[in-house]
Amino acid sequence: MGSPSADGARCARALLAVHLPLSQGDNSVWFLYSGSAEEAPPFLTSLVTAMITMATLVISITMVVLTLAAQQLGPRLIRSFMADRRTQVTLGLFFATVVYLLLVLRGAYGNVEQVPNLAVSIGTLLVLLCLVALLVFVHHLARSIIADNTIERVGETLDDDIERLLPEQDAKSASEPDTRPSETGTPLSLTANGYVQALDYEGLVDCAKDADAVIEISFKPGRHVVEGSTYAWISPTSAANDDIRDQIEDCVVVGGERTSVQDVEAPIRQLVEVALRALSPSINDPFTAMAVIDRLTTSLAKIMRRGSAQCVWTDEDGAVRLIAPHSTFADIVQEAFRQIRQHGSEQPAILIRLVESLGQLLALANKDQRAALKEQVEIVLETGRRDIAQKQDLEALERRAAEALGRADEKKPKKG
Repeated sequence: MGSPSADGARCARALLAVHLPLSQGDNSVWFLYSGSAEEAPPFLTSLVTAMITMATLVISITMVVLTLAAQQLGPRLIRSFMADRRTQVTLGLFFATVVYLLLVLRGAYGNVEQVPNLAVSIGTLLVLLCLVALLVFVHHLARSIIADNTIERVGETLDDDIERLLPEQDAKSASEPDTRPSETGTPLSLTANGYVQALDYEGLVDCAKDADAVIEISFKPGRHVVEGSTYAWISPTSAANDDIRDQIEDCVVVGGERTSVQDVEAPIRQLVEVALRALSPSINDPFTAMAVIDRLTTSLAKIMRRGSAQCVWTDEDGAVRLIAPHSTFADIVQEAFRQIRQHGSEQPAILIRLVESLGQLLALANKDQRAALKEQVEIVLETGRRDIAQKQDLEALERRAAEALGRADEKKPKKG
């Protein structure tokens, strides 16, 4: 949609254009409106009627596409559809054109001496531009509902979040300390319900420094919390006064939905939801589920090339002030593949694709990442042995699992 300042500028241009007739000698410029002042209002009325009809059509098409997307891909993806820049620009263009034409029509009524040829010509040009935009918009919406395009769009968002939230592999990040504060600390309780959308880590460090204390957070962004639950501890206990409690809770942003502001697992869950709906009996589309697995594998490989998120914060003097958990690589892998494995346990093609993807990741894994990936391969293999009835399918799965685990063994340093 257009900004208020842009809409105001369009209104100003509309009012100005009404009073700027252009002519070339005794004749109007050839490419401008050449009708009389009495004919301008009916013509503008026709343009307004046509634009309102097209705007209604655009809204109807958008609602139909959003409904289909919610049913087939998941309602949580509606946000990504509405955030699409082309959708916003198209809707903004249509409504801005309607506003412009209404303002020009208002100025044209009763003006029998001056022909608003420039204003009417601009309105005609905007209507033609909207016709072209309508064709482009319909084509864009038709492509946006295709599962592969949606998966790629969410995957690109996930990749952007990975680069934003995870440091470079060679960057220095404070790891979790070996020892905790000497005191157990005073527990702090929340007064809100919902999902933790973000934590103000710098604000928490400042609070801890002012109180000469250490704060330890019990959850990471994305966690659902309830009122009265313990979300942090502060040490020493003497620092836990009412003021510091309020300051610390002000640094915790709780909302009604899970976002990817500081939660790299949120877009992963969106991709997983697409796969789960594809595997549901009502849709039964294993190809979409396999496309999700492939896209998750691409993003996980990107995560493997990044460093671990920060979990310890210090002040300027190097004293530890804040300890907070973060999503480990094992947590992310489990979030990506666990529910797909559970819902696709009776489909050999899904389990085989999972093992193949894990094998690709194992070939790139370092020592710390290898254990989490091998565990997933073993779980998938165990699931297949339990639920796959066809012997040939089970043998294919076992063969892929052996190849995947063999890639991990190849990376181990040889003795002697």
